[in-house]
Amino acid sequence: MLRFALLCTSASAIALPNGAHGVTVAPEVMRRVVQSVLDKMSIKYNMSFGFGFVDSHGSVSLTGGLDDVWARVPQRLQPHTLIPLGSVTKPWTALRVMQHVEDGTVGLEDAAHLWIDPMLQRLWGSSLEQLWGPRARNVTVRDLLGMTSGFADYSDEHLEALTLVHSGDDVGPLLYLVSASHQGVNHSGYVCEPGACAAYSGANYVLLGLLLANLDGGFSWQDFDQRSVIPPQLWRAGRYAHTSFLKLGRCSQYPHVAHQWATAPDTPRPSPYNITFLDLHDTSCLNGWTMGNIATTAEDLARFFYDVHTLAPSGAGFVNASTLAMMTDYHSLSDTWCWGPNGGGSCMYGLGFMKDQVGQDVWPMMDPHADVEVVRVSGHPGEDWGSGVSPCGYNQMLGFGICVAYTSLVGMNCSADKRSNAYAVFEATCLTYDAVLGLVGGPRLNCTLPTLHPPARYETCDWKRVNHSRPLPHPPHPPHPREEVVEA
Repeated sequence: MLRFALLCTSASAIALPNGAHGVTVAPEVMRRVVQSVLDKMSIKYNMSFGFGFVDSHGSVSLTGGLDDVWARVPQRLQPHTLIPLGSVTKPWTALRVMQHVEDGTVGLEDAAHLWIDPMLQRLWGSSLEQLWGPRARNVTVRDLLGMTSGFADYSDEHLEALTLVHSGDDVGPLLYLVSASHQGVNHSGYVCEPGACAAYSGANYVLLGLLLANLDGGFSWQDFDQRSVIPPQLWRAGRYAHTSFLKLGRCSQYPHVAHQWATAPDTPRPSPYNITFLDLHDTSCLNGWTMGNIATTAEDLARFFYDVHTLAPSGAGFVNASTLAMMTDYHSLSDTWCWGPNGGGSCMYGLGFMKDQVGQDVWPMMDPHADVEVVRVSGHPGEDWGSGVSPCGYNQMLGFGICVAYTSLVGMNCSADKRSNAYAVFEATCLTYDAVLGLVGGPRLNCTLPTLHPPARYETCDWKRVNHSRPLPHPPHPPHPREEVVEA
């Protein structure tokens, strides 16, 4: 029987800054209160979570749930286990580009093809114009950073299927670009003319990766070191000791990478199961390269967004204050999939930073008159096919960085009503953030879930490893909601 348990924690002394809404919190109190939430949610939803909190006095790193369920003795998720977290890679990529803008190497209004075509031509005999037609010559570096290129996004369904079916192979940068160039209006590769709208597309950040690889002077995209964005003084201080950017190979080939669980696109028939959860540990972890290949911890990400914001005024961090202000100058996204304060299509994007997304920096408030800006974080969420992170960013009004990560996008407790699993990420992250706000004296969140009306609905579930050749010791099963917790 698969059981989720209380986990060990890693923390250093913390104290929230005194401000309009903040109070000082003892580290042991932060650990105890937040750990309780993580444990309850990991049991309720049969999934795992990571938590990071950073302020001027230190950090807290916590986890809840299991990682390797296939081991003879199931292994718990550890605070320093690296979790692949998808699109939260984009701010790292954007900041590296903006560092080049600051030093005058690149201009935001430069035609993007001037910096990208040399890599496209050398590696694949292609160019932006060959992929997207003559209009691509009008796309600027700023357009790529701000999602205003007009380029359509790649086919997520198709590339996920390629990754799952051919788990020993990597879906490289070119395939993402080719896929995107065949999407959009009439398969033109566009959703609008360059500069005419803002539409989220990971292809923009794959192209920015090629720009950076060109500037780096290497022969191939694989030669570019994405950690070069980290300022030397922060690198020497070991500020991001548990952050990596994974490239070719399966996740299992890299040390200390967490197992992630994706929902199988189609369960083969005949099958006794309504749903199959796939362990992605033996699939590629490339995840679109500079748009999504980070593997890190919630603590490192919280520290990253904290450092980006707090060091900018002194000029001793990633970028200076004026550059950061430019990156957090937002414009509306047209994507209806992104749920914002006014429903689908009301999210906003800057230059590598995201705003107004429910579950990231927009939350239902317990007091409808509370100042929502007090709970807003400045950052970027992340998600791939089997894991994600949100909220993730820096709370400017209370002075802390916070990130909550998870290793499944839906709950996997098939002993419960299947409708409840769809609320797993929202409830767990909402309650976790609410617990922090309660400790620091911020306004409280309303994490109430909709009432599930009878009759109860259940699913039968299966857990599998993608293309795993060795016999499995046992199939994991979800815990009964009343099952006891095994304590560390």
